[in-house]
Amino acid sequence: MSKHLGNLTVTAENVHSFPAVDEIYGHLTITAGADLRAPRLGLVRGWVTVQMGARLTAPLLGLADGWATIDGHFSAPHLAEVRADMLVGDASVIDLPALLSVGSLNLKRGADKKLVSLTTVRDSLTLQARASLSAPLLERIGKSVTLREKARLDAPVLNFIGGYADIDETARIAAPRFIGG
Repeated sequence: MSKHLGNLTVTAENVHSFPAVDEIYGHLTITAGADLRAPRLGLVRGWVTVQMGARLTAPLLGLADGWATIDGHFSAPHLAEVRADMLVGDASVIDLPALLSVGSLNLKRGADKKLVSLTTVRDSLTLQARASLSAPLLERIGKSVTLREKARLDAPVLNFIGGYADIDETARIAAPRFIGG
């Protein structure tokens, strides 16, 4: 098992010198123009940032133990948990079929995403204007839900929101178990 201590910033110029590590104890940033394939990476103990125009493919990544800010292409088919906040941009491409839980989830304006395995948002869920989230297995939101103008949430098995719900009159929520419909 190979560990890297400290932050890593991957650019188009240094992408080929990325260490073949299993764990990163620090932050991982992939900058615009970089296409990182990290076949052994299973854990990041800091935040993960994938900038617009960047790509991260990490087939074994199971845990991001910090924030995840995704504006580029992020493929992590075994990622089960993002412990802190996850911010997803509208132009991002996410392939996260095993993602079960996040700390908070914020979809930027216009983002249209599907998280097929997501069951739990431990803190808050925010969908900015015209953002759309399909989460067919989402059952629980620990704190607040905020849906801005023309946002759309499709969560057919959602049955618990632990805080307030701030839903714009033009937003749409499809959560029949929660709203009793």
